[in-house]
Amino acid sequence: MHVAGWSVIAPYSVPRRVKIAAQTWREIIKIVEERYPIEACGALFGSIHREVAKVTAVEELENILSSPKAFWFDVKDWMNAIIKHKNAGREYLGLFHSHGREQPLLSLSDRQRMLECPGEIWIIVAYRPSAEPKAAAWIIKGYGQGLA
Repeated sequence: MHVAGWSVIAPYSVPRRVKIAAQTWREIIKIVEERYPIEACGALFGSIHREVAKVTAVEELENILSSPKAFWFDVKDWMNAIIKHKNAGREYLGLFHSHGREQPLLSLSDRQRMLECPGEIWIIVAYRPSAEPKAAAWIIKGYGQGLA
C-alpha cells in the first residue's frame, strides 16, 4: 500500500521472515557492543518482497533514557532517519534494540510500544560481553492478532 509516496506495511503484507545483510548485522552488533550496558537502539531499513523483509541498513538512534533496562529515542531523530533512508530508496521496516540478558525476548514495555505501530519489525539482540549475541525478530500483526 502507498500513501502520499510512502510505503506502508499493511496487515496483509506482514513479513513471515526477516533476513539481515551480513554487513548490517555487523553494524548492529558493533552498536550494541559500544553502548553496553545501556540498551542500544536504532531503526531498520530495507525492503519487503513476497513476505520476506530484507534489512540492508540501520541508523543508530540515541537512547535518551540512557538506561540498561529501557530505551526510547528522540522522535525527530527517528523521522529524520526515515526521510534520509526513504530518499535513498529504502523502506522503513522497524526498530532494533538490545537487552543485557541471555535471551532475545520482548519485555512488557516492548509489547506495549509495539501496539502503537502494528506491522513494524522489532529485532531484539540479547547481549552480554562473555556470550555470543542472540537475536529474534518480532512483529505484532495488528490489534488482537498476536505476535508473529
